[in-house]
Amino acid sequence: MKTFSVQFFKRLILLVLVLLFLIPTGCAISLGIKCSKLEKQLAGGGALDPSQSPVPHPNIDPLPVVGEALDYQELYPELYSTAQLPEERYSKANTVYLTVNTSLNANTRQLLDTLDEYEVKATFFVSGSSDEEALGIMREIANRGHTIGLYSYSGDYTNIYKSVSSYLDDFKQIYDLVETTTGIKAEIFRFPGGSVNGYNSGLYRELIAEMLRRNYLFFDWSASTGDATNATDGANNILGKMESVSRGFLLIEDGIGQEFQVEAVPAVIEGLRERGYEFQPLTAVVKPVIFNYNSVE
Repeated sequence: MKTFSVQFFKRLILLVLVLLFLIPTGCAISLGIKCSKLEKQLAGGGALDPSQSPVPHPNIDPLPVVGEALDYQELYPELYSTAQLPEERYSKANTVYLTVNTSLNANTRQLLDTLDEYEVKATFFVSGSSDEEALGIMREIANRGHTIGLYSYSGDYTNIYKSVSSYLDDFKQIYDLVETTTGIKAEIFRFPGGSVNGYNSGLYRELIAEMLRRNYLFFDWSASTGDATNATDGANNILGKMESVSRGFLLIEDGIGQEFQVEAVPAVIEGLRERGYEFQPLTAVVKPVIFNYNSVE
């Protein structure tokens, strides 16, 4: 049997020690070179080599590209409000905002006369109409110094709330009608039925986000005639809601068959003025009242 000298074992041990040192060192140097190249590439704004990108796991969907536009966000690229908003929207105590959802009918003229008599400026959220009489009333609202906001062109809740795109279609129609008729580029609007309702429960968050992205401002309401069927009860319902409230966003429905709501307005104005409230029209800088999003799931 061949025997090995002590010198041989010394040399073998030395060789092993050298290899144990050189292999990790070489790997570290190689890794350092790659990191250096990557660091220079990132610092210079260059693109990474696609061959070095990790391969996604076949059972995991890749993340969406940040900033990629949704289809409805590309609709109507001109449909953006130019409203200039302060850092904090305006909120004044003891102030009432009288808002009217109107279909532009004979009752509207009566309401305009009442508002003139009491020297109150209101906000009219208008619906669509091709009738010249109705368009004349819309112009009269503007000429008398009231604010015009947008409500709906068709008034067909089922169709309007089919999707965000459907809502934008209707919104664009009423926006164009108001601008063509009055020259006003409306900045404020009201969702038909309110921002949260039984028709939009599946998309209201997405819908609200899109309208705010387009810089349009919406307003719900805090007091209305409720279930009243006559002027006295309607006025009392509104006044009751205003007990110990600093600000109020009042809703009057101005449609055919709802004459009593217009008739309730004098009692509402008188009753709230006796309590020290001031009436103001809405603008884009007014801090709004918004329905509780948790009320519809």
